Amino acid sequence: MLLIITNKSDITTDYLILRLQERNIPYLRLNTEDYLKKYQITMSINKSNIKSSILFEDGSIFDITKFKSVYFRHPVKPSLNSNIFEEDLEFAEREVLETLRSLWRIINIKKWINHPKFLWAANNKIEQLKVARKIGFNIPSTLITTIPDEIIQFYNKYNGDIIGKAVKHGFYKYRKKVVIANTQKIDISFINNLSNYAKIPMIFQKNIRKMFDIRVTVIDNEVYATSIHSQAHKETRIDWRVWDLIDNLDLLHKPIKLPHLLSDICIKITRKFNLRYSAIDLVQTPDNKYYFLELNPNGQWAWIEKIVGHPIRDSLIKSFGY
Repeated sequence: MLLIITNKSDITTDYLILRLQERNIPYLRLNTEDYLKKYQITMSINKSNIKSSILFEDGSIFDITKFKSVYFRHPVKPSLNSNIFEEDLEFAEREVLETLRSLWRIINIKKWINHPKFLWAANNKIEQLKVARKIGFNIPSTLITTIPDEIIQFYNKYNGDIIGKAVKHGFYKYRKKVVIANTQKIDISFINNLSNYAKIPMIFQKNIRKMFDIRVTVIDNEVYATSIHSQAHKETRIDWRVWDLIDNLDLLHKPIKLPHLLSDICIKITRKFNLRYSAIDLVQTPDNKYYFLELNPNGQWAWIEKIVGHPIRDSLIKSFGY
């Protein structure tokens, strides 16, 4: 049986489950926000053995060590009961999360796509650039700083043709709303008013002239590449991800085949971070050079399969051992 660790709202998981049901593959969906409400966890460790079980409110019990594979897909914090005193809430949340993390550690690390500790380790853009450079990718010239003089020097070095983006990711929540800080072109007004901005570190990069963006999906030894024709619309030329937020903007996607050496490097960087799945963002230039931008160890993939037909679900299911 496949164990899927996720949340109730993840539509990518919904899409995967549709294929599991079509193929009659057994699975258990574990929505982490339901812990302590719809299921309980028991772990026992003694001299002779280690046991762990998930007990659901309907009486069903699952031995955590018996699952064939585990798919880890954007779990969220459990929703705690309202009878916990406010002053105890931080302590309670910490203990609940640590219990879940303890459960993950009991499961054989080879069963995971991807294990949480490898997701955390891989989710750093600066280390990604360091590794990408070492194994043979082209990367954009990059600066991370809060020092105005260094930003100005970098801006002048590339004749003002630079972009800025978040060090971690460009999404955050404010008053229950998701705010997007997308990648943007840095203009002279920003440079002239640096003193008016809060000193928050930012990634600055030389702007790479694009023919199109490329999303590469790696699953074990399978590589699926999709060209995203971001330069067809002015709104998506710097950051194609905004297309999903703009009504009636049709962004062309096409399945493509990468050069063999580049495919091998995509697999190599995925393995360097001990991952079995990754979503890699590349850029292809008009003179047919390829640049690595970043790697998402748990990135979205359902929209790619729906638009261009890459068999990502079936490749994942194959990697689960079915």
